[in-house]
Amino acid sequence: MGALEAASWGLLGGLIVEVLEYSAAIRRSRGRPWRRRGEPGFGPSLVALLLRLAAGAGLAAAAAAGRQISGGFAALALGVTAPLVVEKVLGRAGTHEIPPADQLPAGEADRSDGP
Repeated sequence: MGALEAASWGLLGGLIVEVLEYSAAIRRSRGRPWRRRGEPGFGPSLVALLLRLAAGAGLAAAAAAGRQISGGFAALALGVTAPLVVEKVLGRAGTHEIPPADQLPAGEADRSDGP
């Protein structure tokens, strides 16, 4: 599967989630959600929708380009779960502390600055 096809599946996955959430918001507000107090306006809702769709499509495309997924269902699932996947990856990225250079063993401080 190519990255473009995976992006399409990821876009569909994100769209499925957004449609279900919008449907619940319509029921909750008994009309257009952006007209109800406490709900975001139409503009912010539209921007959030587009960002969500872009995240799902981009994550699925990146996974396919890196040969991490090979099927449409996996790309769809990445589109559905994109915010959670990104949150977990970012959470893991910040769990490893790098000690200050003065606390590294002798000779390590010179290599910690890069190539």
